[in-house]
Amino acid sequence: MKLIIKQYLSSLRERDELDAILPDLLSQMGLNVISRPKRGTRQSGVDVAAVGKIDGEEEKVYLFSIKSGDLTRKTWNGEAVQSLRPSLDEIVDSYIPTRLPDEHKDKNVVICICIGGDIQEQVRTDVEGYIRNNKRENLTFEEWNGDKLASLILENFLREDLLPKDARAELRKSLALLDEPESSYKHFATLIKSLSKIKDDTSDERNSMVLRQINICLWILFAWARDIDNLESAYLSSELAALHAWEITKPYSTKDTMSANAIQLTLLSILTLHQQICTQYIYKKILPHVVKRHALSVAVRPSYSLDVNLKLFDLLGRLTLSGIWAYSGIKNEPDDESRRSLFEIFQVTSNATKQLILNNPALLLPVKDDQAIDVSIAVFLLMLDSNNHQYIRNWLSEIVQRSFFSYQTHGQYPCNLQNYGDLLGHPEAKDDDYRKKVTSGSILYPMISFWAALLGDNELYSRVQQMKKELLSHCNFQLWYPDEVSEERIYTNSDIHGAILSHVCVDRSSKELLKQIFDECGKSPYFEKLSAVESGLLPIILVACRHYRLPIPPHLWKGFQQVQTV
Repeated sequence: MKLIIKQYLSSLRERDELDAILPDLLSQMGLNVISRPKRGTRQSGVDVAAVGKIDGEEEKVYLFSIKSGDLTRKTWNGEAVQSLRPSLDEIVDSYIPTRLPDEHKDKNVVICICIGGDIQEQVRTDVEGYIRNNKRENLTFEEWNGDKLASLILENFLREDLLPKDARAELRKSLALLDEPESSYKHFATLIKSLSKIKDDTSDERNSMVLRQINICLWILFAWARDIDNLESAYLSSELAALHAWEITKPYSTKDTMSANAIQLTLLSILTLHQQICTQYIYKKILPHVVKRHALSVAVRPSYSLDVNLKLFDLLGRLTLSGIWAYSGIKNEPDDESRRSLFEIFQVTSNATKQLILNNPALLLPVKDDQAIDVSIAVFLLMLDSNNHQYIRNWLSEIVQRSFFSYQTHGQYPCNLQNYGDLLGHPEAKDDDYRKKVTSGSILYPMISFWAALLGDNELYSRVQQMKKELLSHCNFQLWYPDEVSEERIYTNSDIHGAILSHVCVDRSSKELLKQIFDECGKSPYFEKLSAVESGLLPIILVACRHYRLPIPPHLWKGFQQVQTV
């Protein structure tokens, strides 16, 4: 296990990776972290600062200067601005005299050279010479290399009494099976569920420790997945980790105590890592190919055309959810540069979504009715920019037109089947009994009617009405709403929850439809009471819906009521 962790550490970058896990490690060791990595501010050589006792020694101030990988001659004192020696000089000359908090000025200071790998032999003498020339009675230096960090992670996160033997085995299996993403994810899911399972000890200390363990295990999985260029398991695992992390954190979301703040910071680390994995997946695996006709469809390497359809709608949900995360973070980001970066991601994903649909015609006809979930996430993202509204109308019209034709001709029309083998044989028979059986209910068509009404598209709305009347009179058009137990179950999918609005009235006018749907939203206020919504973390609800295949609640579109022009 130590070798596994050391390999993971050596692959981490300095910014937003190695410096992201170090504060959690120090906190788990019992130190008080007084300074964390920040962008846009002068650090004076210190990436992380902490105060506390290690191995029973006296309380000291630990100042960390972090570098990724091995320390080479170039990264020690080369031309790079971020070389280590100039950073150490800044700590000695600037940080300690002027920036060290007054309450800690009388404590001994330890400057820690923190690297993910090792100090290479050709620079070791230079480093040791620097340390001899600069250490004083109250100032010492320590080397925190990959070996030491791996040992500390084992001792503080993954030791036997904290991480049970079977959980350690699940982590190893998940890493070993990264080339088989479904199997890798299953083992990691077992690990996450075993860590987050509520036991007798529900103290702040235990919850904080569990969140840190989830964070470090996800980091290890991501680093290994990135090394073999297969992020599938890491992506799915990060969704599950984010959901379980929120389930643990939500009781602390409104508290302002030291332990609550520490738990909230660890949650932020997990959510940031999830978004980092999403962004890397999107930018590396999807964006380079969306502008090429059929490129992603061919990349699926399908055995059957069904595989293309299933994967592309899955990619659609992932791509657009990444844009929604970016958009939701804009208002909470105080830094102007970060806000611009998030807005750029939002714009890039919005444009890429349209390119993805344009160049992959499989996205013009869902084969499963529950692909309405991915369509819903995409529509929500696109509706955030009014310039996209006509594109949405055109896309949805194409879906309805193709569904109408496929149903009439016994093609691959949207159905309620879930089993892959059953979907391969769909349509199994070309008769009305079979069609009625596999289209007994739908969330896709009422959602399209709903959006048509919001966007003032009378033609699209009438087309769905026609389809309902002529072909789907037997089909129960329905929408899903959270209920009083959804808050307890939605983040972990622990049990069935939610309520169904049956027989959505698409046969009436669009205004009546909107009234029916939004009146029901008023009578079912549980969406607004979901802790993630109350805390301004709406994307977590969408992650839960995508991951557990839950329909998107209509409450999401209440803010678009003014769009309607019918």
